[in-house]
Amino acid sequence: MAKRILITSDTLGKADAELGAILMRSFLVSLAHEENVPAAVMLSNDGVKLACEGSAAIAELSLLAEAGVTVTACGTCLKHFGLQDKLAVGVEGNMSGLVSAVCGPDDIVTIG
Repeated sequence: MAKRILITSDTLGKADAELGAILMRSFLVSLAHEENVPAAVMLSNDGVKLACEGSAAIAELSLLAEAGVTVTACGTCLKHFGLQDKLAVGVEGNMSGLVSAVCGPDDIVTIG
C-alpha cells in the first residue's frame, strides 16, 4: 500500500508563522531525500502556495516529482489565491481527484 501526503498549509503548525515555514521547508527537504518517497503529494488550501513561483519549497517538490512522486495542487485553491498562472511544479487537480485518493486503498497522511 502506497502513502499519499495531503498538505493543507504552507506552514507546519500554526503558533508561529515564521517557525512554521521553516519547519515545512525542513519537512519537504527531508521528504525529498527519503529513500521511500510517497506515491503522491497533494496540496490544498494554503498548501498550494508551496508549489507556486516564489516559494522556497519548489526545489524540494521538484526533486520529489523527478523521483516519480505525483504533485497535485488544488485548482479551486489556486484560483482562490490568484495563483492559477503561478504553479511552478506539479499539476492542477480537483476535488474529485482528492476524494478518489482519500477513498482509495492508499494511506493518507495529512500535514499542515
